[in-house]
Amino acid sequence: MPLLAYYLVVCAAAQPGPAAVRDEPALLAAASRMLDGRLVPAGQVTDPLAYLWHGPGLVALLAPLVALHLPLTTIRFVSPVLLGCAALLFHRVLRLHLSRRASLGWTYAFGVYIPFLAVVPEVHKEPLAILLVVAGMLALRRGLAGGGRLALIAAGLCVAALAMVRLEYGWVAIALLAAASVAWAARRDSVTAPRLVAVGAVAVAACTPWLAYTYHLTGRPMYWGSSSGLSLFWMSPTQPGQSGQWHDPRLLDEDPALAAFKPLFGRLKTFDPVRSDLVLRRHAIANIRARPDRYARNLVANAGRLFFSVPMRPRPSLVRLGADVLFNALLLAAAGWAAILLWRRRSQAPPETAPIACFALAAIAVHLPPSASPRMLLPVVPPLIWLVAQAVAARERERRVAV
Repeated sequence: MPLLAYYLVVCAAAQPGPAAVRDEPALLAAASRMLDGRLVPAGQVTDPLAYLWHGPGLVALLAPLVALHLPLTTIRFVSPVLLGCAALLFHRVLRLHLSRRASLGWTYAFGVYIPFLAVVPEVHKEPLAILLVVAGMLALRRGLAGGGRLALIAAGLCVAALAMVRLEYGWVAIALLAAASVAWAARRDSVTAPRLVAVGAVAVAACTPWLAYTYHLTGRPMYWGSSSGLSLFWMSPTQPGQSGQWHDPRLLDEDPALAAFKPLFGRLKTFDPVRSDLVLRRHAIANIRARPDRYARNLVANAGRLFFSVPMRPRPSLVRLGADVLFNALLLAAAGWAAILLWRRRSQAPPETAPIACFALAAIAVHLPPSASPRMLLPVVPPLIWLVAQAVAARERERRVAV
């Protein structure tokens, strides 16, 4: 409850005003269309943000609030409520292995992770994504501990719902299914592996309605959304001074450094979103083949943006930059230490340790090739903190035994 109150106060105090900002216009417009039975606008569409840019997950949650004609300043309180629910579920996940005191302490470590506050005052996809990740961890633990088919199905549905909130996690679901299948083939006597295959199969199967819908609209199989081409393109430019940062094509006139891209995006304005997405993908692949060294450099810069908000233009405030660097440096160092310790003691680790670690690695990996932003790291934070908590608990048990 104190964490929920904390998030609510931050949302009330830090809202940017009554006007929609960032992704809010596109998300609210999609929610309005969903009330009319469709996700994309009727007729010819030229704006990619109004097409398949966002998945249906958060949009479906916002639709009832839009139907009630609530003001945006009220709808924004969905974010702190979702994050508060995530903290509650995270505590329940920790209590499955840790003492009451340790669980409470690690829950507050999760709750006061300052970079979370970047998505609290506005409507963002990350709070719902964080909640689904934690819910999936809870269901996975119960499923692997003999909780039955319902728990395994729930874990798979959480992964699928996560993919509907942030579409790139569809590829994570496929990767996890493939990894679980390989693990099962390598160890046919394993009890955990077939259960993980079941979780991955449910996740991928639950995503097929969305892929069928996008295939119906675009005629392209495995088409998750219309944003990937632009994100990959911004990672690929061969022009000097570009580090892979994402830019809004509608704002090219405001940045003289992006003048070279205006002819291309001027032509793309006349294309439909799918054709524009495919053209950008082809340009990106051609650029990467022409200058793989520059793309490799941008991958390093992209990792810096994801974890530490650098390099970025314009630069974040010193408070934001300091928080990202401090908290994420500590988190990464602790997670690295935890991974080494848990690997050495893997025979004693909880059965969900390896799947949770694989999810975290896959979630980070999927955000590195296209242009990333610091917000994309947030859904990976609960698994990383959980791994650190398990490692600390394992070390404390060893010390007690030694004494």
